Amino acid sequence: MVQKVTMLAFSLHDGKVKKIDELNEIQKREAIKSVPDILSFLSYMFHFQAVLTGPACFYTDYMAWINGTAAIGKDGKIEKPWHVVLIKLLQAGVFMLLYVFFGDRFTPDIIIDKKYMNLNWIQWIFVLYIVMAFQRVPYYVAWTLADAIFNLSGFGFKGYDSDGKPQWDLVSNVKPWKVETALNFKETLEAWNCCTMYWLRRVAYDRVPKGYRTLSTYLLSAVWHGFFLGYYVTFLTGALFTVSARTIRRCLRWRFQRNEFLRRSYDLLTLVVTKIVLSYATFPFVMMHVGPGLYFYSRMYFCLHIIAFLALFVLPRVMPPESKSVQSKNDCDTKKLT
Repeated sequence: MVQKVTMLAFSLHDGKVKKIDELNEIQKREAIKSVPDILSFLSYMFHFQAVLTGPACFYTDYMAWINGTAAIGKDGKIEKPWHVVLIKLLQAGVFMLLYVFFGDRFTPDIIIDKKYMNLNWIQWIFVLYIVMAFQRVPYYVAWTLADAIFNLSGFGFKGYDSDGKPQWDLVSNVKPWKVETALNFKETLEAWNCCTMYWLRRVAYDRVPKGYRTLSTYLLSAVWHGFFLGYYVTFLTGALFTVSARTIRRCLRWRFQRNEFLRRSYDLLTLVVTKIVLSYATFPFVMMHVGPGLYFYSRMYFCLHIIAFLALFVLPRVMPPESKSVQSKNDCDTKKLT
């Protein structure tokens, strides 16, 4: 509800107050010039597809569905979602079975249990990853099922991909495969709780001064989630990791682009590191309270926090980013090869 009200408010602000040249392309598309009537407003707020688990959608997309134009594709024909819906229902069913049969074996509190803390660090990191992965499974179930419900009603058509296949991911809130195989923190966030990320970008990231975008967006996300202190520990940690990851990428990635072996090695390394960092950052969130989160971090000597700060302030001096002239040359060479 909060997301819908604020998105609608900013869409009205963009349409009635701002000049057209002050808006980006998405803001132009979502801008509305008149206040919706009460029936349209209430139906947007409480439509059946999203009333229980979301996700939120833009008012203009909702009205396109109401008007019957949301799923019109090539040659004016209405696209059918049956194949996509079947796949999403099967995915939700598999995730549901996984959680029913194995979920109670991997509760987050076992991570700081003495029995598991006595494991060697490789075993413990593996247990940490499995436990935190299972905390995501209920969300995969709910969001994938909600996505299928949207699509069954004819809501969610987003056009066609490069191969001409219809895309039904306009309101897809999670992309499980991309979450679990993301090569960096940014890719993970883009594939997780997608509609909330769109909302955060529209109402916060795109509207605050450039230097405050990351921190203000994470703080808004923390306040929206609630007032458990564990949430704030996770989101402040996430803001730190997001900024430091950009620095690490600028300083290191270009050094691994000389041949295919180095590129693959870099991708594998970042995949493993991303899973560890994600598990580390989100533990206080799933525990909700600050005590278990800080105990967890203290047992790890705040190592990833320290590495993140070193990456921000030391790494650029030791291993500076690629110069712009060299980067431009490499980009040109890459384009020639492709």
